[in-house]
Amino acid sequence: MVKLIFTRHGETLWNIEGRVQGAMDSPLTEKGILQARKVGQRLRKEGITRIYSSDLPRARATADEIRKAVGIEEILLDPALRELSFGEWEGKNWWDLRQLHPELFSLWDTGPHQVQIPGAESMWEVSERAWQFVQELPRLHDGETLCVVTHGMTLQLIVKKALGIPVEQWNDVPWQHNTAVNIFEFYEDGRIYPILLADHTHLDDDIKPTSGFTSKK
Repeated sequence: MVKLIFTRHGETLWNIEGRVQGAMDSPLTEKGILQARKVGQRLRKEGITRIYSSDLPRARATADEIRKAVGIEEILLDPALRELSFGEWEGKNWWDLRQLHPELFSLWDTGPHQVQIPGAESMWEVSERAWQFVQELPRLHDGETLCVVTHGMTLQLIVKKALGIPVEQWNDVPWQHNTAVNIFEFYEDGRIYPILLADHTHLDDDIKPTSGFTSKK
């Protein structure tokens, strides 16, 4: 068995500006750095032995704060943990996109899998690449506790897969706020047990989603 602790990066500049990041990047804000430090402090007693992270800078910066808090020497980077590539939408403002494409966003708000953004990855492609990575961890690190730092949509898709929820189903999965904590036990025979989902009690109470996806739950 391996215990996997999944989290999302801290707040970024483009999160607060309402811009689409995807495979592009923007730095953590002061609040984002504080969030990363808070989740690191929260995870100190979990016995983390390794930290994996997306290789995008905002995830790496978050992972580094966790690394310092838990006393790990290195971060293991893997592009399989990157955020969904949003293609032609990257760098643009979510509100502007909504004004330009009202028909698309009427679909997006009920289930973003229904929209194929020009030049972007599909939800299924991201789910597959991230899940292939996750499935190797019980074999590679039996008996360990790992922290995995990734991104909002990618994390959402990983959690769906772990819970056996299809990509098309959104209302049964909580949104992953910045540095939300998810804990699962993964067994090499394929059994998966959820321990904690999308928890952000280590942060202030005034948490708001930083995403273009509006949940209807």
